[in-house]
Amino acid sequence: MLSQRIVLHVLLASHGDGAALMVVKDCLTTFAQTHADLVSGDGPLTGVFSEALHQLYFGTRGADERIQRFIAQAHHAVSCLESGTTDGREKTDALVVQATPLLELLQEITLAYQQKMRSVETASLKRQSDIAERLGNISTQSNIVALNARIAAARAGQFGREFAVITTVLADIIKEMDQLIHSVVNTHSADEASPRSSVRPQDQHIRADRAFQ
Repeated sequence: MLSQRIVLHVLLASHGDGAALMVVKDCLTTFAQTHADLVSGDGPLTGVFSEALHQLYFGTRGADERIQRFIAQAHHAVSCLESGTTDGREKTDALVVQATPLLELLQEITLAYQQKMRSVETASLKRQSDIAERLGNISTQSNIVALNARIAAARAGQFGREFAVITTVLADIIKEMDQLIHSVVNTHSADEASPRSSVRPQDQHIRADRAFQ
């Protein structure tokens, strides 16, 4: 994760590695911007879109405040290392202390997003299944109506010819509707059978559970 890269390169920079200082500044910029986008939902990220995630970020776990504090400490450490002040080592040590608790917090956030995205996917598939089932019922009922209409037209003989024309048109409409229903059902079945690694509608977003990696 980016947080660990930040801590690692701050340590390297504290031992005189100038290249590490450039790396940590780039990582810190990406980390801070990603967190801001992830919380606000700007751009392609999904934002804090559920009560569980809101509690994680702004409730008792205080993820937003803790991440912001880590970002501020990292900036202070970088500033001290760049200026060569004597408290650079102290700032570095304080950042290192934050590393493991922050990693555990980010892993908790990752798990929360994964669970929420799975529930969103399950709900989406359930809605698709319900729609396919309802369309199938409509198709069956429509076919029964069309069949009964043809029988009624045949019984009416000469007086049922115009009605027979209408039932023929109705049958054509039902046939087209059947083709549409089969298309929907087949698409739904293909989605269920596809590998979990395939792109799903909700995956058109940048996956929030990977945002800090």
